[in-house]
Amino acid sequence: MSLSKQLLILISFIFFIVFSVSFALSMNNIKDYLEVESEVHVQNTATSLGLSLSPHMADDKDPIIRTMMNAIFDRGYYKEMRLVDVDGNNLITLTNSDKMDEVPNWLIKLMPMEVATAVSEISSGWSISGTLYITTNPGYAYLKLYQQGKTTLKYSLLILLATILLLMIALRFTLQSLKNIQKQANEISAGHFTSITLPWTTEIKNVAQAMNSMSGKIGEMIARLNGKLESLNDSVKRDPLTRLFNKTSFDTDLKQLLIAGQTGYAGFLKFDNLADIAKERGNTEVDAILVDFAKLLARDEGGEVTGYRLYGSEFAMLFPEFDHNQIHAYAQQLQEKINQLGIVHHIDDLIHFGIIKFTRSSEFDKLLPAMVEAYEESKLVGNNAYTIKDDSIRSMSDQDWKSTINAVIDHDTPEITLTSDAYNYDGSSATKVMQEAFTIVKDRQGNNLAIGTFFSMAQEFDLEEKLDKCIVNKIIDLMEQNQQAVPVTINLSMTAIASNDFRRWLNSRLKSTSIKPELLAFSVTAYAASKNLTAFSDFSQFVRSLGATTLLKRYSSDIIEISLLKDLNVSYIRLARDLTSEISLNNNKSDLLEIMYEVTGFLDIKVIAESVQSDEDFERVKASHIYAIGR
Repeated sequence: MSLSKQLLILISFIFFIVFSVSFALSMNNIKDYLEVESEVHVQNTATSLGLSLSPHMADDKDPIIRTMMNAIFDRGYYKEMRLVDVDGNNLITLTNSDKMDEVPNWLIKLMPMEVATAVSEISSGWSISGTLYITTNPGYAYLKLYQQGKTTLKYSLLILLATILLLMIALRFTLQSLKNIQKQANEISAGHFTSITLPWTTEIKNVAQAMNSMSGKIGEMIARLNGKLESLNDSVKRDPLTRLFNKTSFDTDLKQLLIAGQTGYAGFLKFDNLADIAKERGNTEVDAILVDFAKLLARDEGGEVTGYRLYGSEFAMLFPEFDHNQIHAYAQQLQEKINQLGIVHHIDDLIHFGIIKFTRSSEFDKLLPAMVEAYEESKLVGNNAYTIKDDSIRSMSDQDWKSTINAVIDHDTPEITLTSDAYNYDGSSATKVMQEAFTIVKDRQGNNLAIGTFFSMAQEFDLEEKLDKCIVNKIIDLMEQNQQAVPVTINLSMTAIASNDFRRWLNSRLKSTSIKPELLAFSVTAYAASKNLTAFSDFSQFVRSLGATTLLKRYSSDIIEISLLKDLNVSYIRLARDLTSEISLNNNKSDLLEIMYEVTGFLDIKVIAESVQSDEDFERVKASHIYAIGR
């Protein structure tokens, strides 16, 4: 019950008690007053009428006596008027049995009044000639008491209503400040560290000041943690010596380019005799050569070209959206720079590199071997030479892909398996808290197709949404068959997420299933979501209204800033695998996990690590207290 209702009930109850006591005392006082007034009045009437009748009592048959008594009695204030002679014989008796219809019987029974009777002796000369008895009619007193009670009750109710109205106005201003504080607390819980205007009520003002102070301090702390998280995340993704991005970053970026359907070129570069140089000149000279070469590649970072150090003497480069002329011009310029680097370090034949073209239909697993093959060919060309292959690596033609994708959808052939079990380790034993629905698709010969390429090509032919509906339907059917009790991650495309038609279909599908909505966690990669955060946020809010949840896959703060998560209505994030691999070799990863846990704790977001391989990595991830770990 709200505070305003409690105060209204309390004040109304107090008013009722005070009014009841006051009303009862008032009614009793009025009753007592009316009884006394009636007694005095009837006595005065008896005395004055007795004096008026005294001259006529010499003849008790005199009609003037009855006339005078009737004149007084007819006023209605008397119940009975009786005149007796000295012997006690009734001479005249007048009675009035009429009741006041306006007065309810319950009032008469609840507050009975004593009837006053006045006696006046009438003398004629020096002797008593009769006695006059007059009894009051209580009906008028009851009528007066009833009218007074109604008037008191009416004005008391008006006062109560006016008091409640004033109280509601006062409470509206006072409690609005409490509502503002509640709203501020909810915003702080959601990651918005706001301040509110201080109210005028002293006690509430003190609370508001404390809330503003807390909000500011938490906001500053989160900002510091975010800054440190970004720094650590950048360190994790870079090679310690050259500060170029590492192998994991290369794999991630190349996969994202393929998923996004971009075309371009990828290059593999390698020092041919780095080990021999190290033997002759020492590791310091080798490090200097590597750093100088990295500077050549780093000059283009943040622009159209990105350089990576894979392992030791191996490097890579990505050239998204480059055409034939651009890549040949860039390769020639890079060769000249390498020649100059060789002159500086007195090495004629320093580096060779091979470049290949990739398209949407290229398979990731086949790209790196093709890049190495191009590199090997460049070694046969000459010193610091390069080889460019414009034939993209692809297993099927576009028409074959389209036909295969349509066949998969039309014949409902995707195979669903539940994998990537994630466990929570907070209790005494591990508890399974999440699984992922993995889709397997095959060509007409029954061979497994690369799922990433399959979805990328579905996007090329505008078949993503139909494919997502087909797969989601099969996943829900499988969950019903298994009587699923653990949430399942369901991967979606951004096309489906941004589609109103898909939302209507999903709403209808969830209404027809026995699966609880909270067991469905719809997911998308952080990279894909970053391309349209508004659409993902709207979809997350829509899914939450259905009772389901959303998850961001392969999350790292360099893709989506952690400060933005609060606006995405996301329930889970699953970390990129490189953040939880080989933690013992990079202490920054441990710090990153701890900060991630603290920040997401404020945002009420659950963090999941997947594919944690080694036992040492597992123990370190477990020590970070994140929500769940998959192995």
